[in-house]
Amino acid sequence: MTNFYLKIQKVEQTCLFELSWGQHQQMTAEITYPVNIITSHEQWQRIYINFYRNKLRGKVVNKGVIMPPPVDWQAQLVQAEAKLLYEFHQWLRSERLYDIRAKISKQAVENYKHELKGNAASNINIFISCNSPELEHLPWEAWEISTELTSGKLRIVRQPLNILQAVTNFPRKGLRKAKILAIFGDDTGLSFADESRAISSLKKLANFEVKVLRWEQDKNINNWKNEIINALTTQSWDMLFFAGHSNESTFTGGQISIAPNVNISLSEIEKPLTTAINNGLKFAIFNSCDGLSIANKLIDLGLSQVAIMREKIHNRVAGEFFVQFLNALKEYKDVHEALLTASDYLKVEKNLTYPSAYLVPVLFRHPHAELFCLQPFGIQHQIKKWLPTRYETLALGTLVIFSFLSPVQETVLDLQTGMQAVYRDVTQQVPKDKTPPVILIHIDENSLNAVKTKADKFNPLDRSYFARLIDKLTIDNAKVIGIDYLFDRVTEEDSILEKSVVNSINKNGTWFIFGSILNNDNLEQAVNNSVANLHQTQQGYVDHLSGHLSLVNTNKDCIQSCPFTYLMTLVSWINQENLSENLPQPQSLRNNDLRTDVIKYLGEAPANSSLSKKVHKLRLSKLSSFSEYFGQTWLYPIIDYSLPPNQVYQVVNAGNYLQNNTTLNQENLKQQVVLIGAAGYKDSGLSNDHSDIFPLPLGVAYWRRQYPTSGLLRDFTGVEINAYMMQNLMKQHLIIPIPDLWIMGIAVFFGKGTQLFLLQRQQSKRSSRLLIALLAGGTVIYGLISMQMYISLNLLVPLFLPSATFWFYILSVLRTKDA
Repeated sequence: MTNFYLKIQKVEQTCLFELSWGQHQQMTAEITYPVNIITSHEQWQRIYINFYRNKLRGKVVNKGVIMPPPVDWQAQLVQAEAKLLYEFHQWLRSERLYDIRAKISKQAVENYKHELKGNAASNINIFISCNSPELEHLPWEAWEISTELTSGKLRIVRQPLNILQAVTNFPRKGLRKAKILAIFGDDTGLSFADESRAISSLKKLANFEVKVLRWEQDKNINNWKNEIINALTTQSWDMLFFAGHSNESTFTGGQISIAPNVNISLSEIEKPLTTAINNGLKFAIFNSCDGLSIANKLIDLGLSQVAIMREKIHNRVAGEFFVQFLNALKEYKDVHEALLTASDYLKVEKNLTYPSAYLVPVLFRHPHAELFCLQPFGIQHQIKKWLPTRYETLALGTLVIFSFLSPVQETVLDLQTGMQAVYRDVTQQVPKDKTPPVILIHIDENSLNAVKTKADKFNPLDRSYFARLIDKLTIDNAKVIGIDYLFDRVTEEDSILEKSVVNSINKNGTWFIFGSILNNDNLEQAVNNSVANLHQTQQGYVDHLSGHLSLVNTNKDCIQSCPFTYLMTLVSWINQENLSENLPQPQSLRNNDLRTDVIKYLGEAPANSSLSKKVHKLRLSKLSSFSEYFGQTWLYPIIDYSLPPNQVYQVVNAGNYLQNNTTLNQENLKQQVVLIGAAGYKDSGLSNDHSDIFPLPLGVAYWRRQYPTSGLLRDFTGVEINAYMMQNLMKQHLIIPIPDLWIMGIAVFFGKGTQLFLLQRQQSKRSSRLLIALLAGGTVIYGLISMQMYISLNLLVPLFLPSATFWFYILSVLRTKDA
């Protein structure tokens, strides 16, 4: 909202225009005093009074002239109005006022362009004050300062030339009825039926409290005066309404007629009026004649704003104006907008019936006052305030759709785990485990070239190479070996690998878990019998949701299909616990499916055993299972890439291991599992469309930059993802992500609440900057709390989409206020 202040002073035969705005900027101009316009106004005023002579809400002086023959006063009034406005506009289009008009017009255009960019509409208020009654009576509200691009947002309001009292902007009180005091004075020759019905209609509404004081013939005058004074001083009011006769007075602030032949000057009730203002009176409307003196006096006493009739007003015009004005107020328009709405009604709808009447209503306002506006009251209004606007619905709908999109979910999850890695490092909250639970044997291209592997043996990879690794691991007494390769095809070297597997099982009782994938029927593509017998070994599918652990649904078991990393975790726990002799073991003479027997054994184990409790934690919640039907991962544990890789797995190069350049710690190996996988060479994937190389998570990227000589690969491979999942499962380190949608709902609540709070308060630019800093600080604190909850409570509270939701509300209200 932009305010200009235009002071117009008569100095001899000159009019001095002084425009001020902003930080004490101002410009001045001088033009000739409009004697002809003052004369035209007097002619218009005389014709206006003659047309509305009957039932005026003010006294008309009878000059004792002889009544002339009948005259068409309406036609003369229309001509007089047109002549007055034409001369008035021509005078105001003076070349000497060009700079003033241009400044205001330029601001109007800037506001309009600002509005086109999606910002809230902004009004331009021009506060006009005059130093002479003749100038004050001119219809300044009809001044067409700028007709281009303003969309009716340029509003003219009056203010007294001299204001001695500061205005008090009382804070808006929520959930409180608007209190209105209506005083009906002398009704001689008048009818207050329209106003009475309008006031009575307010009593039926929940958000109004109305008190009506009405003159009656049998009342004692002194008691009637005391009744008015007591009402003004003993209760607090938001709005004062007066209907009756009134007149201007030079020194007493105007007169109101409260009873036949009984007038009260505002100077007589100055103290009660001041008390009412101090008690919270914000607005007054005098629906009576000649109110300029009244408005000047009330603003001078410190009242925020007053609506009056600049000239005499006919009874029916006053009634219809007030009905329209009150209807606009009930629509929660401010008093200026309500007055313009009622005046437009008189101009557009009733101009033939009541010519020139639209020129009479005027609003006076203290330059530092907030415009009075009725506030919604009641549960329905409160609920309505919290409902999203059309713009908010569109923005929130977009954010909600984003929250359901897998690419967006993966991106924000990666960003947050990357931030989490930095937070762990900065706060020194990295696990202190000296021995990672997984030994990761990487098979890279150099290792294969070192043993002269033929090009056509890269995919499928030469089985004899796996046999050599298994033989070496058997010597080192590895107990659990997982191989993240597919063995679904028959090759010439299958028998060599099978022999090494059987030998390791017979010698060490080694647990073997082979990787598989799910086919189109959601069944595992089995390991070829020429490589391994599933009576002695196990297989598990390596398919997984991006960024999430592979767990088992609550309503399923692992007999038909089972995640690879889940099986590796179960076998690791079995290997570390002293279980009964009935536990199925990998043996060459078994006749049943080993995985089926193991799963059944664990299902029959006592529920209070430590192993059963740990296995139970690896089950998906019912809500997570249910959300999978909608393609969502609500409360589905994530892979914690914020952990440094050296806490997750120990990297061993396959070539170096076979050449004895790398040795395994025999003591540590008892608590570790071995995972064999590809190191990202060209032919390591299933096909060109199914590469085994994946985007590097930001958390892992951070740790690799911190420890560049740790032997890690440049790329991020599928076997490394499995290693992270296995570590998380073995350590029962399950990070539960709270769905973005849930926290966005909370962000909507806080964002809307903060928005409503800010809209109720006026903020200076300095206060706005401080507020933004505080809210930004609060967002940072929220982020820090979220990251600490990740570590302390194993909960991932989303940051980005909820923060975007909250700041959408904040920035929208700040943009509105800036506009």
